[in-house]
Amino acid sequence: MSISTSSQNNGKTLKISVSGTLGNDIHKEFRESYEKHASSSYIVDLGHANNIDSSGLGMLLLLRDFAGGEEADITIINCSKTILEIFNVTCFFRLFDIPEYEKTP
Repeated sequence: MSISTSSQNNGKTLKISVSGTLGNDIHKEFRESYEKHASSSYIVDLGHANNIDSSGLGMLLLLRDFAGGEEADITIINCSKTILEIFNVTCFFRLFDIPEYEKTP
């Protein structure tokens, strides 16, 4: 479980990549990743994440608050089917830009 960050778009976007489970074990590391490198937009890459728990959902909400609440520019990419199902149940598609999300009838 780890977090890595990279700056994109001439420092205007911070990409936060998560591997393992996005949960309480990496809460401090995740929070520090965006607090140390505040940007105008954020990309959370879950391509190497295998799961997200309730702590992880809370961590994303804290990032949203930090980034401006309703005005936050946060995109979550490379979600597994399992994580997309969790986002569907929790209606996170209403709070974040999740390109892989497709509404089901």
